[in-house]
Amino acid sequence: MLDLIRRHPLGFTLAVLMHVAIVLLMIFGLDWLNPPEIQKPTGQVVQARLVDTEQFARQKEIKHKTEKRQTEQKHRQEEKKKEEQQRREVERKKQLEIKKQKEQKKKQAEQKKKEEQRKKAEAEKKRKLALKKKEEEKKKKLELERKKKLEQEKKRKEEARKKEEAKKKAEAKKKAEAKKKAALERKKKEEAERKRKAAEAKRLADQKAREAERQAQWAAERDGRERDSVTAAIKRKVQNSWLRPPGAAGRDLQATVRVRLNDSGSVSLVRVIKPSGSSAFDRSVVSAVNKADPLPMPKSPTLISEFREFTFIFRPNK
Repeated sequence: MLDLIRRHPLGFTLAVLMHVAIVLLMIFGLDWLNPPEIQKPTGQVVQARLVDTEQFARQKEIKHKTEKRQTEQKHRQEEKKKEEQQRREVERKKQLEIKKQKEQKKKQAEQKKKEEQRKKAEAEKKRKLALKKKEEEKKKKLELERKKKLEQEKKRKEEARKKEEAKKKAEAKKKAEAKKKAALERKKKEEAERKRKAAEAKRLADQKAREAERQAQWAAERDGRERDSVTAAIKRKVQNSWLRPPGAAGRDLQATVRVRLNDSGSVSLVRVIKPSGSSAFDRSVVSAVNKADPLPMPKSPTLISEFREFTFIFRPNK
């Protein structure tokens, strides 16, 4: 109930005032259903207002009581609210104190646990240090014994090494002398063999050079003969394919022509590079070369590249 009043104070006040008004109406005995009958005055109407002092006093007393009751009720509500707030504050402080005590106990327990762990760790640390010290002393003792054995072994090995080294030196000296002697013998034999091979290589090289020279001379002579033969055959074939153009009779005309052939001798290009002075004659020469297609080709691989593209002078009957 108090929570409802605190949430809606205005509504609660209006409800109280409405109930007070209903009570007042019931006290005064107003009859709303049967209003009094108004009598018409017979004489002169005098405007007057009758005041009931007792009724006014009652109304004033009721109002005073109502206001007092409301004030007391409001005071009680405020006191109750204050008490509730104080109760809640006490409860809150109590809960805080409980929480504080729990946290303090928890903290003390954690501190106690940490202290126990610290002591345990310290004891473990001391135990490990003692064990480590013992192990180190043991290792130190073993290391001293090992070093002593190593020193003795080293001394023994050094003596054996010196003996072996002296033995090896003697053997190495003996081997070196034998090797030196064998090397001298081998060097003499190698030098003699080198000279013999050099003389043989020079003889073979001279013989090969003479043979190559003879072959080159023979190939040059052969290529020269074939070159002349092919050139003459080309000129003959072109001459046989040539038709004298009108106006060329009795004139000593000649044209220089560049011809390009493929591997089979087929003409791929023919062009007059030095005209004769007569365009008709030049055209007839080009036509004769095309008619003579394919032209003769040499068999020698060396000459084939020469005749892939060549130049010749065409003079009729020359």
